[in-house]
Amino acid sequence: MSKFKVIWLLLFLTLSFPSFSQQLAQIEGSIKNSAKEAIEGATILQKGTNKGAKANRTGSFILKHVPFGNHEFIISALGYKTLTLKLEVNKSTEILKEITLSTESNSLDEVQVEGKTVSKRIKESGFNVNVIETKQYANTNSDINQILNRSTGVKIREQGGLGSRYSFSLNGLSGNNIKFFIDGVPIESFGSGMSLNNMPVNIAERIEVYKGVVPAHLGSDALGGAINIVTNRDYKKSLDFSYSIGSFNTHRAAMSAGYKHPKNGLMINLNSYYNFSNNNYLMRTNPKAGVYLKAPIPPKNELFDTLQSARRFHDDYRSFMTQVEVGISNKKWADIAVLGLTYNDVYDQQQTAATQERVLGHVFSKSHTFTPSLRYRKDKFLFENLSATVYANYSRGENIITDTSSRTYYFWNGIATEYSPNAGELNSYKSITHQKINNSFSQANLNCKLSASHLFNFNYNLNTNKRENYNEIDPYNDFYNITNQIYRTTIGLNYQQILWKERLNNSFFIKEYGLSGKTNTAGKTSKNYFGYGAVTNIKLDASYGIKLSYEHAYQLPTFTELFGDGLNVMANEKLKPANSDNYNLNFYYGTTFGNHHLNVDASTYYRNVKDYIIQKSYDTPQGQKQLADNEGGVKVNGIDFEVKYGYKSNFMAVLNMSYYNAVDREKYDKNNREKITYKNRTPNEPWLFGNLDISYGRNNLFSAKDNRIQLNYYLQFVNNYSLSWSKLAEKSTKDYIPAQWLHNIAATYSFNNNTYNITVEGKNLTDQIAYDIFKQQRPGRSVYLKLRYLIRSSH
Repeated sequence: MSKFKVIWLLLFLTLSFPSFSQQLAQIEGSIKNSAKEAIEGATILQKGTNKGAKANRTGSFILKHVPFGNHEFIISALGYKTLTLKLEVNKSTEILKEITLSTESNSLDEVQVEGKTVSKRIKESGFNVNVIETKQYANTNSDINQILNRSTGVKIREQGGLGSRYSFSLNGLSGNNIKFFIDGVPIESFGSGMSLNNMPVNIAERIEVYKGVVPAHLGSDALGGAINIVTNRDYKKSLDFSYSIGSFNTHRAAMSAGYKHPKNGLMINLNSYYNFSNNNYLMRTNPKAGVYLKAPIPPKNELFDTLQSARRFHDDYRSFMTQVEVGISNKKWADIAVLGLTYNDVYDQQQTAATQERVLGHVFSKSHTFTPSLRYRKDKFLFENLSATVYANYSRGENIITDTSSRTYYFWNGIATEYSPNAGELNSYKSITHQKINNSFSQANLNCKLSASHLFNFNYNLNTNKRENYNEIDPYNDFYNITNQIYRTTIGLNYQQILWKERLNNSFFIKEYGLSGKTNTAGKTSKNYFGYGAVTNIKLDASYGIKLSYEHAYQLPTFTELFGDGLNVMANEKLKPANSDNYNLNFYYGTTFGNHHLNVDASTYYRNVKDYIIQKSYDTPQGQKQLADNEGGVKVNGIDFEVKYGYKSNFMAVLNMSYYNAVDREKYDKNNREKITYKNRTPNEPWLFGNLDISYGRNNLFSAKDNRIQLNYYLQFVNNYSLSWSKLAEKSTKDYIPAQWLHNIAATYSFNNNTYNITVEGKNLTDQIAYDIFKQQRPGRSVYLKLRYLIRSSH
């Protein structure tokens, strides 16, 4: 371990010495009115401190980290008389009898109180993390990707419209360096139909974005960070249904529902969505960007012309997902125990290969996956201070890629000029490739609370992937029959301290990664890797503080990187894991003055990556294809910031900017020659971008009650960047992507206490020609209408 790493870790250890003996407790109870109805949002505050908690939908609250001794607590809620409660705290858990508030006849028009939400507790953990509350976006036509693309440090680039392939970048590291989870479960374990670019925002409660340093409980080889989507589930009664229609014949529907029987604990959860689009937006010639749509001139097709525009003609996308869970809750042996079944189905036409210069006219894929699952959670498992969570699933799916057109080259006017009776478009032979994919995933999480200040977490993950390939047209030719299998294990142990009256929050963790596999060509392999890290949050004052975090992280090659996808990604079985030393330094500030709220977050970071896995493009007889390969190493440093201002519940403005510099860190190649790419920026990665999000809303318009109108303007900026290493590219060539300013607006009218919602949304209002990954053109101006119905009661 280098001296710098030792010094970094010693800093955390020095801060962690303060007393293990400090006795802290948690206080549990519920707040209701005289009619025994829960008062959601009621607060309990410890007098003389900023320590508090907010009641949930059942009126229940948990106030943590209260020192032993005599204290006064203030209980308040809008429209109710404030109550002062004196209490002697002398045991680890104090359970209060039901607190009843009486109605206040002369209540204020607006009272703002704040307890610690889940999001706030996550941000106080010391990790460099963004927490996105999706409630404000639930009425928009956005999917999860589009919401994440507004977050600091995040840049998502897509190859086309709805359902297209995408690349995810976080603080300068992209692709499979970033891992994705749904409720702590790796998204790939649900099958290919579960993807952030087709998942509607309605089914998510919040999104957690961990940068560079990832908590051990997620149990993954995330080199550059992780995204955890927390879904809506386990409600007493809820129904959230939406339907939208828009440009390019786009239709999207989503439903999230839950029911929990109040007496016997029987519960059911349902999440489902459907997406369809022709994606037939206009492709355009753009001389400023070096983009020309060449096409033959009928009837002889011997001469060629430049088309000013042409519609995409083979890009239909359809996806369907349904997830059902049935089980019981609130039993002596289980807080939650459910069985689930997830099914997804995808139909995807391919309009282009890796770049839009290679047009496809007949290739398409179909896939479906069945995934049964088990989820179990129990607090006070075996003994008082131990809780356990267990999850397991098994997915069985099939992906069929059809390439049988006999037309080897298409153009943007739909004409194919070459005919070969035995060839496909992607390969020199026709193929109907079947990929039978079997994945299993199991996870165990144990949380042990030695005291309110000292907590341990143990996590174990086992993930297996097996894929069998064969060509239906030539099933007996062993050249096409391939079976590959890999096993991944992740073991994580985390120790957390909460000291100095919650002004110091430390975590120390270790991780062990195991990768073993079997392929037709390389035989059996097995290796293990060891990672470690630490984070701290130091509150210098009630309103501001700093966070430091470090991790020696690994990224194991993914199944697709190792074995390809049968379409645009080639196999590389010699790919090695990447590793990185990740450092973060964050400053945060938040204040309230009158009806105004201001929050500022700023961070700087450094990544030192070795054996960096990078996506390269290669010219083949079937057009450009992608290949994952190891670079010697990359250094990444950067800064980002976000400023958020709000006024009452009416106005909100959020501005964020992100800059990073990711360069080749190796001066010499394997032949000891100086590399031409030394100190060059990595290719095909935007390095300066930002977002401006402004919203304004008003309640009870037109003398009506329980309604609201919400207006939103969203601006996205991306600076120009190179498709190749920075010093090898010229802005005047097609290897450069020009700067982009994209403008979007939305207007929502809600009534009957947000039960009914109508939204009109416009994207890319100026119809700018915008490009993304490998200079694929994105959709132009588009308009959408969304209808949403919502009813929800407490957990």
